[in-house]
Amino acid sequence: MAEVLYVKQGLIGPKLELHIAPEGLTLVQSDTGRTDYAPICDISQVTASKRGRVADLTVTFGALRPAWSLKSVPLASAQWAQSVIAEERNALAKREKPEYSQPVRGNRLHDMCAQIIASGNGNAAVDLVDFIVAQGVLHGASDVHFDPYSDAVVVRFRLDGVLYDVARLHPSIKRQLASRLKVVSKLATFRKSVAQEGRAALKIGDRTVDLRFSSLPTIHGEKVAVRIFDPAKSIFDVADLGMSADMLGSLQRLLMAPQGTVLLTGPSGSGKTTTLYAALSYLRENKRNLSSIATVEDPVEYDLQVVNQTQVNTASGLTFANALRTVLRQDPEVIMIGEIRDPETADIAIQAGLTGHLVLSTVHARSAAGVLLRLIDLGVEPYLLASSVSAVLSQRLVRTVCTKCTGAGCEQCANTGYSGRTGIFQLLPVSDALRECVLKRRSLVELEEQVRAEHVPSLLDDGQAKVRAGVTTQEELTRVLG
Repeated sequence: MAEVLYVKQGLIGPKLELHIAPEGLTLVQSDTGRTDYAPICDISQVTASKRGRVADLTVTFGALRPAWSLKSVPLASAQWAQSVIAEERNALAKREKPEYSQPVRGNRLHDMCAQIIASGNGNAAVDLVDFIVAQGVLHGASDVHFDPYSDAVVVRFRLDGVLYDVARLHPSIKRQLASRLKVVSKLATFRKSVAQEGRAALKIGDRTVDLRFSSLPTIHGEKVAVRIFDPAKSIFDVADLGMSADMLGSLQRLLMAPQGTVLLTGPSGSGKTTTLYAALSYLRENKRNLSSIATVEDPVEYDLQVVNQTQVNTASGLTFANALRTVLRQDPEVIMIGEIRDPETADIAIQAGLTGHLVLSTVHARSAAGVLLRLIDLGVEPYLLASSVSAVLSQRLVRTVCTKCTGAGCEQCANTGYSGRTGIFQLLPVSDALRECVLKRRSLVELEEQVRAEHVPSLLDDGQAKVRAGVTTQEELTRVLG
């Protein structure tokens, strides 16, 4: 028989019943007719009256369900609820539902989604979102897509840079799914004709992942993409990026320099932010007497200890350029800029690299040499560019051969033959000859010729070395580089 605690939400809010069931699930039922089954994660006493007679509680449920705020609870009941739920939480930890603790493979994932929809549960959309997003995290996906079409909602996971269909859901669920995803990320559910962005956190086991949501109206409904930031999968050591020993040593020497500008380039999803964070971690741990590291990012993806991180907020006027100006007044020794994308930011960043700061940033260009011309196109004077930029690192990500099946295909790698990714790189030091080319405003063709003349290994060279070492395959290298 389940214990029952009656509480009242506010003065005119619904009366709620918390049923602490033997099987470790909690039923929350209100007089508005809402019923919600969910594991309880925590219950906390927030405030208590001076006389100690009433308290406010916050009940936090599992997965992505929002917390319930319960007002004016008798203090004795509050203390009782805390003790009961503490016991239930410990019990739940020992018998966590398998679909939230381990990845569901193959067609079974699609089948379980269909079962949730067919269950007739009024909270099918809630359960479905919880299940799918949790599975995305457990599979190691970087993104989860909910794509609405006329005949289905297609769920896709991006695994190791490749998008895979994992489930096709009945189109009747599309509105409920979109609404639930927007509730989780605190977006306005009634605004269906505009793009929106939000975020949430998901706790699975003993780790918490950050989720970024993006909704976009389409002709068949709202498409929602969920970007997953999982600290457990992140690389914060430059030695783990996949560079050769020689290249790693060169990068470490560049990072130990007292000033200069080191720029990264590559398409979206090529690991540039990971490399920047790894570089900051290296500086934090290896550069003596380094006491001030500042970043300007859009958005901040991971929280780094002992680093002052600032997130751009264009709506409030905090642009890259404005934030960077203020950061320079904060006496930093190292500045990381998420991206140089406008003339003002480019000018400030290059100037900073000349005035006693080590600057790390990214620039979108087709090649390492192309970064130099891109900055000139943004209005940076060639003489400043030639003096400030120390090196350009171009990078891509390639899938690595599955170590369990050595590429034959197995359950662990979803029969793809690949598991995980590593980087391929070109590190281009800005030599005196390259500086001369910049000063004379040489073309990209001439810059590339100079790079070849200096025998700087290309992305293809680094990729071929990894193919020969059995790290990746020629097919994968061709897929990435063309």
